[in-house]
Amino acid sequence: MGAWAPTLAAILVGACYLSTLMWQISGSDSEYTIDSGEYQVALAMWGTVHPTGTPLYMFLGSPFVAVFRWMQIPPAAGASLFSLVWASGCASLMALILVRLNVPGATSVLAAVMIGLTHSIWVHGAIPEVYSLWMFIVLFAILLAMKLDLGWSDKHGWVLAFVAGLGVAHHRLFAATIPVLILWVWNEAPRGRALWRWVLVAAMAFVAGFLPYADMILRARGGAEWIYGDPSSWVGFWSLFWAREYGAVQTLSGDPQVLMDGVFRIMNVLWLDMGWQGVLYFFIGAPFAIRGHLRRSSMFLLSIATMYILFAIALPRAVLIEAVAMLVVGPLLVVATVGIARIAGISSGTRILATIGVLGVSCSYWLGNRSSVLEITRDLSGVETMAQLSDLEAPSGATIMSPWGRRHFALSYVTQVEGLYPGWRVGHHAEDWAEIVRRETVVYTNSDSIYGFGPDWWRKIIGGEPYFSSAGAGWVAVSPIPLPMTVGGAVDGEIASGIHLKGSSFSEEKDVFKAVLCWQAWQSPKADYSTFVHLASVGHIVAPEELVASSDHSIPVDGWHPTTGWRRGEVVCDAHAIILPGEADFEYVIAGMYTRNETGGFDLLGALRWVRTPTGWDTMQ
Repeated sequence: MGAWAPTLAAILVGACYLSTLMWQISGSDSEYTIDSGEYQVALAMWGTVHPTGTPLYMFLGSPFVAVFRWMQIPPAAGASLFSLVWASGCASLMALILVRLNVPGATSVLAAVMIGLTHSIWVHGAIPEVYSLWMFIVLFAILLAMKLDLGWSDKHGWVLAFVAGLGVAHHRLFAATIPVLILWVWNEAPRGRALWRWVLVAAMAFVAGFLPYADMILRARGGAEWIYGDPSSWVGFWSLFWAREYGAVQTLSGDPQVLMDGVFRIMNVLWLDMGWQGVLYFFIGAPFAIRGHLRRSSMFLLSIATMYILFAIALPRAVLIEAVAMLVVGPLLVVATVGIARIAGISSGTRILATIGVLGVSCSYWLGNRSSVLEITRDLSGVETMAQLSDLEAPSGATIMSPWGRRHFALSYVTQVEGLYPGWRVGHHAEDWAEIVRRETVVYTNSDSIYGFGPDWWRKIIGGEPYFSSAGAGWVAVSPIPLPMTVGGAVDGEIASGIHLKGSSFSEEKDVFKAVLCWQAWQSPKADYSTFVHLASVGHIVAPEELVASSDHSIPVDGWHPTTGWRRGEVVCDAHAIILPGEADFEYVIAGMYTRNETGGFDLLGALRWVRTPTGWDTMQ
C-alpha cells in the first residue's frame, strides 16, 4: 500500500480540486487571485510577469497551456490545470513523507487528502498561481534532506542544492527553508577538504537553478507581446530580479505595532486554514510525535513551519500571508499525523478512533471549504468585464486605458489571447498616456477607473482640462479636443434655457434597454444636474406602478463630467443601461435632468418623452 499511497493521494486530491477549478478568466477580487489573471494571459502568450518573474513557472507553464489549448482547453482553464497538477503533486509528496516517517499507507493517504483540503492549499490547487509549484519544490527538498539524513551522498546533496536554487529562483519565499535544510544535513555532510569541494560544486548547482531566467530574457528579446518591465536590458533585468519596485515592503520593520499586526494576521490565517478541528488534531498528535523515535524528523518539519511563521511576522507585506500559511499548515499536520499513527498503534480501538479522527477532519474541510473556494473560482466578474467590450463604441485601432489589475487582465485576455475585437489595444495605467493621447487624440477607459484614475488623473496626463463623453454603457472617451456626437439620430429638444438634447439612440435587447443621450449646453450650467431615463407605461408618470424601470446618473457620464464643468457648445453624450424586469411592458421613454433640494426632494429641470411606434421611438410634443 505504501507504494500506491502517493499516487492515490494525488488522484483523490486532484479530483477535489477539479470540482472547483477556475475554468474562466479570473474575476474575483480575493487576495488569492490578485495576480491570477496576469498568469492566465502571460502563460498563453509566452510572456513574462511581475517581479521577480517566476521564470520556472513560466518556463514550464507556457508549453503546458499550449498543449491543452491544442486539445481545445481554453488557456484560462489550462493555467488553472497547471496549478492543479503541482498541488496534486504536493499531496503525493506529503503522502510519501508520511510513509517515510513510518505512517501506514492508508493513513498517509487520508492525511495527505486532509492537508490538501485545507483552505489555502485547496484554493491554490484550483486557481492559476505560482504557490502550488513553490510548495512542491519545498516538499521535494524536504524529501531529499530526509534521504541525506539516512546516509550522505555527494550527488544527492548536489541535487538538493540545485532544487534549492530552482526554489529561490522560482519564488524568493523558498529562502526561508534554506537555514533549516543546512542545519538538518550538517551532521551528515563531509568534513575538511571534502566539504569545501562539495560546497564548491553545490554552489554551482544552486546557481544553475536560476537558469530559467534565461528563458525570460529570450521571451523578451523574441518579441513576446506580454512583457512586464524590460527584462531584455541589463538594468531592467536586475530590477525585475531583485524586485526593486517592491523594495518598500521587503525591509524588516522595527515598529512593535507592525510586528504585532503580523502576529495577529498569521495566527488568524492559520486559524481559518486549520479550524478548531485541525488545531485539536495537532495538539493531540504532536506531543506523541516529538517524544518518539521520530522526534528529530518531527522537529525538522516544525522548524520549517516556524521559519515561515517568523517570516510572516517580520515581513507581513512582502508576500501573500495565505501562501505562507501553506508551508505552516502542511508540516504541522504531517507531524500531528505521525503522532496520531503512534496512538493508532496502541490497540485496535485506538486505530479505529485515529482513522475516524482523520476522516472526520478531512470531511469537515471538504464541507467547510468547498463553497468558499467555489466563490472565488466561479466568480464571473472577469467574464462580465470581457462582455462589456461589446458596449464600447470606438473605431478600429482604438486604445483602451484599463488600470493594472483583474479588469485589465480580463480585457487583455479577450483581445490578445482570444483575438476578439481586433484592432483594439488595452494598455495599463503606467504607460506613457501623454504621448498616446497626443498621438491618437481620443482614448477610452472603463468608467469604473474613476477610482484612482479618473478626471483628476487625466488632467495631469493631458496638462489641461480634458473632454469627457460616454462611449457606450460603462465606457468613457477622453480627449484634449471636443468630442463629436456618437449617435446618428440628431434632434434639437430643449429641456431648459440653454440646455438641449442634440441626439439620442435607443436599443432594446432581451434583458437590457440602452439609451444614449447627447446633450449640449449653450452656456455653462450653474448647477450640477443629474440625468435620468425612465421606462414607463404612460407618458406622464403619476403612480409608482407606472414606472417600469429607470437609470439615474447623479453626475453625467458615469460620474466623470458634472454639468458645471461643461463648456459652451460642448456635446456630452451620456449612456444608460437599464436592466429590464421580467416581462417588462413599457411604451414610453422619459429622459431629462434634475437636482436635489435641501429637503431631499427632486427639482425637475426638464424632460423629453418618446413613444413606441412600429418603426421605433418617436418624440412626443
